Amino acid sequence: MDDVVEDIVEDTAPEQTDVEASPETVSEEAVGEQPSESELELAHLTAELEKYKDQLLRTRAEFDNYRKRVLREGEQARTNAAQGIVRDLLPVSDNLERALLHADDSPGAFADGVRMVLRQFMEVLAARGLAAIPALGVPFDPNVHEALSYMPSEEYALGMVMNEFERGYCLGSAVLRPSRVVVSSGPAEAATSGESVDSTETDAEEKRS
Repeated sequence: MDDVVEDIVEDTAPEQTDVEASPETVSEEAVGEQPSESELELAHLTAELEKYKDQLLRTRAEFDNYRKRVLREGEQARTNAAQGIVRDLLPVSDNLERALLHADDSPGAFADGVRMVLRQFMEVLAARGLAAIPALGVPFDPNVHEALSYMPSEEYALGMVMNEFERGYCLGSAVLRPSRVVVSSGPAEAATSGESVDSTETDAEEKRS
C-alpha cells in the first residue's frame, strides 16, 4: 500500500522548470543594447552638419538672387539713362533734316556739310541701338504710331499710314518717340457712302422716335 502511494505522489509531483532570468541579467542585456557615447556624439555631429549645409545652400541662393537683382537694376539704370540722352538728342536730328530741306534748294558746300554731320550723328545714335520706326505705307500701329488725322486716299488702303509728319524712333525694344502720322480712311467714295449710310440710319431712327 505504501508503495502505491509513493508512486502516485511521484507521478503527480510538478516538473522542474528552468530558472527564470534574474533582474541583474535583464539589466545587463538592456544596457548592452543602448548606443554608446561615441555613437551619440556621431549622430549629434551629423545633425549639426546637415543644419549648416542647409544654411549654406540658403545663403548661396540668396546671394545669387541678390547678384542677379543688382545686375538687372544696373542694366535698367543704364538703359534709362541712355534713353533720356538719346531722346533729348532727337530734336537735333530733326533740325538738321529741316536744314537739309532748305539746303537742297541751294546745293553747295554748306548742304554737303550739313548732310555729312547728320549722317555721322545718326550713325553714332544707331551704334547705341537707335532705330527709326517704319511708318509710311505700313499698317497703323497704335503702339508705335500717333495718328494726327484720318484722310481719304485712293493710293493707300484703309488703315495704312499715308503721311508722316515726324519720324519716330525706338531704342532697343523701347519706343522713345512714336511716329506722328496721317492714316488713310480708304477711298473717298467708300468714305462718302459710309457717311450716307450713317446719315440714312440716323434719319430712320429719328423718324421712328
